[in-house]
Amino acid sequence: MGGDAGVTMEMRKDIRYRLDAPAVFSWEGASHRRFQGEGITRDISVQGAFIMTTTMPPPDCPVQVDLLLPSLTGVMATMRITGRARVIRLERSSKETWIRGFAVITDELNQWDLMTMKDEPEPALAAAGRAH
Repeated sequence: MGGDAGVTMEMRKDIRYRLDAPAVFSWEGASHRRFQGEGITRDISVQGAFIMTTTMPPPDCPVQVDLLLPSLTGVMATMRITGRARVIRLERSSKETWIRGFAVITDELNQWDLMTMKDEPEPALAAAGRAH
């Protein structure tokens, strides 16, 4: 018997939940220059998320992340998950997949904050996410 050839090991510790939610993120580059981007989450967990985007931060980079959770009616965002995270993996488009994005993870369990948004339209939420 050939052993474990072709078997991949699952490195994730937390359950991931499939969620398409708007994401706004920013990071500091060389010379303290701020960069920002927007995307859509593919999935989230207690300690991380995968964000599909064309704006890619560098690997192992600290990022500020704001995820805007849609209401059940889908009219406007009602909750926002926000916090500091670290880029742990980049995925670029290839012949096999169109996915382009990156995975982030928090270094501590309590780094995600959940905020309730009241009477604030989605464009204002996106602008608030960019302010970090």
